[in-house]
Amino acid sequence: MQAASSKRHLPTTTLSVIIIAYLIFLVLGFPDGMLGVAWPSMMKDFGVQNAQMGTMLLVSTIGFLFTSFNTGRLIRWFGISTLLIVSSVVRAVGLLGIALAPEWTVLVGAAFIFGVGSGAIDGGMNTFFAMRVRSPRLMSWLHASFGLGATISPIMLTALFSLGIAWRWGYVIVAILQVTMGLVVFVRAGEWQMRAEEIEMETSTGQHSAFATLARPIVWVNIAIFFFYAGIEVTAGNWSYSIFTELRGASPEVAGLITGLYWGSFTAGRVFFGIIADRFDVVATIRTMAVTAILAAALFWWNPVNWVGFAGLLILGFALAPVFPLLTTATPLRLGNADANNAIGFQVAAASFGIGVLPGLAGALADLTSLAIIGPFMVAGLIMMAILHEIAVRHPQA
Repeated sequence: MQAASSKRHLPTTTLSVIIIAYLIFLVLGFPDGMLGVAWPSMMKDFGVQNAQMGTMLLVSTIGFLFTSFNTGRLIRWFGISTLLIVSSVVRAVGLLGIALAPEWTVLVGAAFIFGVGSGAIDGGMNTFFAMRVRSPRLMSWLHASFGLGATISPIMLTALFSLGIAWRWGYVIVAILQVTMGLVVFVRAGEWQMRAEEIEMETSTGQHSAFATLARPIVWVNIAIFFFYAGIEVTAGNWSYSIFTELRGASPEVAGLITGLYWGSFTAGRVFFGIIADRFDVVATIRTMAVTAILAAALFWWNPVNWVGFAGLLILGFALAPVFPLLTTATPLRLGNADANNAIGFQVAAASFGIGVLPGLAGALADLTSLAIIGPFMVAGLIMMAILHEIAVRHPQA
């Protein structure tokens, strides 16, 4: 009764807050889409190989996990508005550090700072929506905003390149946008209030310990699904530009546009499935999208002519779009409420770890062989995801 009473007295979330939240997530998505286009220039400037993208992503992921794991504690200490303002400044410092880095080690250090700010924004905004907004549809569109940012940024950077402007200015622009988002939250800080009990009610009694949750083998299966899903999603986004320009002879303008459209198809899928998801069975939808993603990645790999590879990449983005939100939504049904909170946290962490590991591993394999290895690498990862999903569906009590 106490929890219900707390919910009845939550302040109303205004339309302006929702719009600001979407803009924050749009800016959050910019660097993810931009890195793949910037990477060939970064390699030349710093004299590094493809595998070093993995170093940058892994260090950034460590920073991300450091703050995202502690989101609830940070909100209790500082409040959601202060957390968003400070983390926007921290993230902007990391972005500027990347833009101004004179050598590779400085860039890697800046990537850690960038990850710290990103994790706090991501975790804080997801917590705010889960506890204050409480709308699956609006949550899906929040994540679609991230995809929109990832769609715009490679096209923006390609346009800068066509004007003779270096990749560093792309990160400067995003840093300015990030500071702007922090200022907007500062001006409307009163509308972002969250009570401490709103955080506590989500972690109240009846929950298993983290160790008890991890003792279940099926939890590890679900963790692995998220690892492969997120890792392959970002592998496709980060390496498609290099594959089309360096391996397949596409112009930088066309490759940059296609990379942006990959994230655009991903965003369109998030919006589309956010509207219709309630009408279809979750398991059947994930199965269908997993098979579609495998076939799409195979088209990208096959690429008898470039338009086939382009089509495969765009279909892949659309197919992957609903997997993360649907898997997250289904977690309480699969694992039970007592393990759901812990499991969702582990799954999100696994997704971040996959982003930090798999694109870098793909780059390392490309250094040993060629960029052509990335197509079969993606197909193999998606097959693993599909197999693990079938295990999770068939053995939910394990």
